[in-house]
Amino acid sequence: KKDAKADKHDPAHDPLRALAYHLRGSKQGPESRNARLDDYKRVDYFRGRDIFRLLRKNTALLDEYAPAITGKPTPPKAGIKERDVQITAIGERLMREGYIKRIDRVYDEPRPGRTRRVKFPSFMQTLPRQLQRFTDDGEGFYGWLYEQPTSWTTVVLSGLAAFVVVLMCLFPLAPIWMKKIVLYTCISILGVFFFIFVVRTAVFAAVWLLTGRHFWILPNITSDEIPIDEVFSPMWEFDDLDASGNVVGRINAVKRLGLAGALTAVLVGLYKIAPENTKAINIHKAHDSILDLFDLNDVPKGIAGSTASGAKLDPQDPANIARMDKMRREAGGAGSRVTVEDVDGVNGTSTENGENATEPMEPSYAKPPEPDKPIEEMTAEELEAWEAAVEIHRVAEDVRKKKEAEEAARAAAGEPTVQRIVPAKKTVPYPTPAGEEAKKDPPPPSTPHPHDSETKKEL
Repeated sequence: KKDAKADKHDPAHDPLRALAYHLRGSKQGPESRNARLDDYKRVDYFRGRDIFRLLRKNTALLDEYAPAITGKPTPPKAGIKERDVQITAIGERLMREGYIKRIDRVYDEPRPGRTRRVKFPSFMQTLPRQLQRFTDDGEGFYGWLYEQPTSWTTVVLSGLAAFVVVLMCLFPLAPIWMKKIVLYTCISILGVFFFIFVVRTAVFAAVWLLTGRHFWILPNITSDEIPIDEVFSPMWEFDDLDASGNVVGRINAVKRLGLAGALTAVLVGLYKIAPENTKAINIHKAHDSILDLFDLNDVPKGIAGSTASGAKLDPQDPANIARMDKMRREAGGAGSRVTVEDVDGVNGTSTENGENATEPMEPSYAKPPEPDKPIEEMTAEELEAWEAAVEIHRVAEDVRKKKEAEEAARAAAGEPTVQRIVPAKKTVPYPTPAGEEAKKDPPPPSTPHPHDSETKKEL
């Protein structure tokens, strides 16, 4: 049993199965493609002329299997006719034993915009039983019913596919640098395809306008009926030839020039009605917008939401000043001074801890932000964020002082100045002198009854 199992592909054991294994499972077999058969399953198929061409060239393989399969010895000096008879007999035996079956293309006409049918269609149909025969002229398509033996390459590729699926599920947990690599790779691929489509369209338009011919660079790049290894073959092609090689569908020069003029007029009209206040695309801003869209900014967060020193921050942005104001208010403790001023003009000021002060109240953004913990206990990211916040405050203070100096100069010259918003001040009631009682407001009058005669008279 072990010898029979190990020798199942040997010609002496089953020559027909051994030949099918060689044609189906090795790279030396006929060229095959995968297609949808009868709209519900996939099948690998080959052309009859390809198997004729293969076995005519590989006479050693034919001499090894043909006598055992057909039951007839090979003639001493076999010519092309004798070889074709052997190949036809082998094909009929393969169909009779259920290794292959006859199929044909679903669409006999070329695709719209094409003059020739594709070599290997993507949609096939099974022929009726009366047409299930192997032709001796090599025409027709044949689908494989014999399953391809599983190799170690298939097993390894299946394991790699499962591993890739697991990595895709774990992609949200990937580091920022890996996500950026994936993003830049996808953008690069899209950019290459966009460049190819623009170039091939421009070349097609130029050749068509000058000669009227349909010339395409990479004509198979948009086809879904060929494998990926044939996308770049051929590199260019005239797509206006019929089966006999004659040019079809050529438009005369007058119509081509008229169509080109109409298209140019449309483009010029669109340019004329386009808004004039347009700005060029800022690559850096577009890059930052894409990173923000996919949340790929790896700037570390610091104190009160401030960013690291390596980030690009605008010190004149009011949002940054407001953020520093909020950070200082959150960092301020019970001992932070809050000065007040009497509304009557009396400079009576106080603090929360009871101390008196005479300096006027300053806005919260006039002082540098204070850390929420000792600097020695900060991490590297928090220290960088703290330094960035201090630097932003310094630049903002310089800008504010510069603007105040400019306004003072304009006021001295008698020019109109900008009205600044004065910070709000907390009022304190005027202190009552010692030995005097605080004046109290008189009590409100009692409300009379609505049926009182005096009230009615007053009303």
